[in-house]
Amino acid sequence: MGVFAKVFRVSSVLAVILVYFTVLWMGLTEESRRSLTVESSAAGNDFVIANVRITSVDTAQGLVHGRIRLVPMGRFAIDKTTPAANLTLLVNSISGKQKTIFPKGERMVPIEFTGLLSGTQSTYPFDHYTTDIEVVITAPAKKKPASLPEDKIDENADPLATTLIVGANDLEESEPVPIKENFLASIPGFKFDGTLTENSAYKLMQTAILMRRANNVIGISLIIMATMFALAVSIVRMVLTVTASPGEMNLLPLSLSITLIFGLPALRSIQPGVPPVGGFSDYMSFIWAEIMVSISAIALTWTWIFRSKEGVKDT
Repeated sequence: MGVFAKVFRVSSVLAVILVYFTVLWMGLTEESRRSLTVESSAAGNDFVIANVRITSVDTAQGLVHGRIRLVPMGRFAIDKTTPAANLTLLVNSISGKQKTIFPKGERMVPIEFTGLLSGTQSTYPFDHYTTDIEVVITAPAKKKPASLPEDKIDENADPLATTLIVGANDLEESEPVPIKENFLASIPGFKFDGTLTENSAYKLMQTAILMRRANNVIGISLIIMATMFALAVSIVRMVLTVTASPGEMNLLPLSLSITLIFGLPALRSIQPGVPPVGGFSDYMSFIWAEIMVSISAIALTWTWIFRSKEGVKDT
């Protein structure tokens, strides 16, 4: 073995080891790259902390689920779990209650909410989604509050829109409470980005979220799609070689083709969070791979049948 060959082999082994540990390190640290943490501030000492956390995502139904935990501070608090006044939480949830009342002197418990995702799975693994989470907290006013303009509803708006509408009844004898919001979104397989803004009139906190598949999910999906396509092309090449060769046929490509017809769906299913068949990724690889191996199996079968008939005639 030459010196060049030895150096090449050693370099190849070292490169594989380097790639392995790089991928391992990226897997261990990927949470920090895909998570979203944003915070707002509140002036003064009298406010309510709203800890908002995304708990799960359902892209098939277009839903995002979360949890809100309130912590009163200043004149709104007896202690960190008990309000000193009746607090009312408004959130743009599409299921359950949009309005929750926390009575004075009673322990406050976290509440669940469900938001609506705008997006589609058809472009997996490059699908993107957006959603808005809006929160308002009110408390009884010490004096009659100044009237605020009521939100207007756009008659041409999306009927499924979940924008939080603050009505005059919500602010009757009540005042908006300053909110210090702590927002966290960290779900394996998804990368989050977003901004947190405040409507000064209603003290409404709006978190606009942009969500897509995490980089590791996209990478795994692309590798699997390339593998499926490469397997199908390899089978086609084997079938062409066998059918072009005279003499007795080797039926190994036939068994491999039939195996792949049922094996490719299983290989496709290991893509993280893959939607049902029919998306963009399937037209890139899976459907073509299934067609190629199916045609290869049919072509090889009929070639064997015709050659078997010719062999019978010759005898």
